[in-house]
Amino acid sequence: MFVIRRMLTVVGLTGAVIASASVPAWAAFADSAKVSTTIATTTVAAPASVTVNDYCVTTTTTVTDTYAINPGNGYSTLMSSSTSTSTAVSTSNVQGTTTSTVPGAANTSTTTTVTKNTDLHVTASWTASGSRGVNGYAVTAHLVDGTAYPMAQTTAGTLSTSQTVDADNLAYQPRLSVTTLTNYGWTAQSALTGYISC
Repeated sequence: MFVIRRMLTVVGLTGAVIASASVPAWAAFADSAKVSTTIATTTVAAPASVTVNDYCVTTTTTVTDTYAINPGNGYSTLMSSSTSTSTAVSTSNVQGTTTSTVPGAANTSTTTTVTKNTDLHVTASWTASGSRGVNGYAVTAHLVDGTAYPMAQTTAGTLSTSQTVDADNLAYQPRLSVTTLTNYGWTAQSALTGYISC
């Protein structure tokens, strides 16, 4: 009898300890707190306008070589050579080399080689983006075959960039865009410009 009472007492005390230890936990789970779920909306503005100034310059290089011709065997020996270069603004892409030889007096001949090469000069400028956290701009050339070629990347305070390339690139009908870059990784691209030409 004594053993049964003792067991009942131990069981009763154990149940009381468990119950009393569990009450604060139940209360903690019942507590409530308000949490704000408002997310600030952020937008990035691309440059509102992009201006392109483009023109072509053709460089003409003329090399004139004068040869002495041996009348006995016909071999020629270079006597003198001169080179001259000139540049002019061009309205088209002029490329190529021509060579001509004319006989001279006293067993001489003169060979003239004319090489023309046209370069495309492009300057892009744009308005600043009013978005927060702007840390630069990326200028991209978009080609007619759908590919995009990175031209330049500037800092936030630099609103223009210039580049000179061979005018053969005009065959790809390039257009430009300027993308706003931010320090939090968001970007916004401007509309494409018109086609670049001489």
